[in-house]
Amino acid sequence: MNSSDFWQRFAQWFQPAALIHLARQVRWMIRQGKIDAFEFFVGLVFGQMSALKLTLRAQASCFTEPVSRQGVHQRYHQRTVDFFHAGFDQGLQKALAESPAPSLTKELAKHFDAVKVVDSTSFDCPESLAKIYPGCGGSASIANCKMLLCYEYLRSQFQPLALLPGNRSDPGLADQLPPLLKANELLVIDKGFFKHKTLQRIDQQKAWFLMPLHRSTQPWIPQAEGPAVELDLPAVLRHTQDNVVEWSKVWLGDPAQGLVVRMVAYRLKEETANRHRAALRKSMEKKGRQPTAAALELAGWLILITNAPADKLPSSAMACLYRVRWQIELIFKQCKSLLRLDVTEARKNVYRVQCEIWGRLIAAVVLFAWHSHLQAALSPRSKREISFGQVACHFQQHGTTLAQQFIQGGLRLAEALWRLWRHLLQTTIKGRQRTRKTTWELLNEHWLELAQ
Repeated sequence: MNSSDFWQRFAQWFQPAALIHLARQVRWMIRQGKIDAFEFFVGLVFGQMSALKLTLRAQASCFTEPVSRQGVHQRYHQRTVDFFHAGFDQGLQKALAESPAPSLTKELAKHFDAVKVVDSTSFDCPESLAKIYPGCGGSASIANCKMLLCYEYLRSQFQPLALLPGNRSDPGLADQLPPLLKANELLVIDKGFFKHKTLQRIDQQKAWFLMPLHRSTQPWIPQAEGPAVELDLPAVLRHTQDNVVEWSKVWLGDPAQGLVVRMVAYRLKEETANRHRAALRKSMEKKGRQPTAAALELAGWLILITNAPADKLPSSAMACLYRVRWQIELIFKQCKSLLRLDVTEARKNVYRVQCEIWGRLIAAVVLFAWHSHLQAALSPRSKREISFGQVACHFQQHGTTLAQQFIQGGLRLAEALWRLWRHLLQTTIKGRQRTRKTTWELLNEHWLELAQ
């Protein structure tokens, strides 16, 4: 798929006839009124990018026909939430279907068909949403929303999987991970998603996983003769002088369960290890306890497990590739700071708050689709990256104008998208930091270029 023509295909993402049909399906629009379904949808998705405060008065001024503030308020109800939720599903499917070929990451694509990073983030909601998105209680907010997200690193694909109550735990979401994977795809997750049966299912699908060892898991190692024995990991690490220790065959838990992995321990820098130990002491102090010597020893190491063979994922590259997981942390930060996912002017209207959340998620899908195709349109030889933050800022500056151009449609919309595409391709390339290497540069230095 040619990424240089993406702006032309993107013009078909938001068609008046398709959105009006969707509005009729969910019965948001039964008969035509002053507020057009297409204008309402596009105005909220693109207009809120530019609006620091998305007030009802600001929304009312966006329509072709004069509409009162109260008229806009009355259009928010459960069917409106269904309308925007369905619009999000439709937009996400179009974004996933527009998958660009890996460009900068094409060398990594020779090893894995996809590298999927999954994690969750939470954000507080107005108290009126406490029944829909209950928080964890205690001193935390009584209303909290958790977003489960999958980010495909090779193609920069953004895929929100679910919006859930904030009191849902990550281990309880682990069962949703195996259906995301196909054979020869790699899943990178945090240890909070550890579940033995989930990892077994991934292994049976001939897919791969990379994650830290969960502290509650007891590794077992084989012997030359006799049954496998428990590995006293803290003792081994305490007495080694090596910075990297590898076990090529380890059972997680009971060897009878049959899940075999490779395990590699990387010694952390002294400064980092001391910071981890201080955090551990502080956490245990709140519980009125002291950390054990074994826990303090393990806090000075990064211990990773994978079911991928060494020829596909060498030990020297595991720690570098695991750093890809921090990309999703940056995405969460961008969703909250740039896209203001957790900001709303609606405090009591629960339907309006939900619509704004879905509208911002649609905007996020749009921005990540543009970012991935802009990256694919760059020459891989340049080894340069497109800045997502700069792409988002440009859309924020022109969000209201873009909404008006979608409403006008036709040649004017095509010309605007073409100008935007050329402008972003020339102005959003990241600058080089000679003193700080990116994750991609480290992967090349420690693995991919050596493999070539």
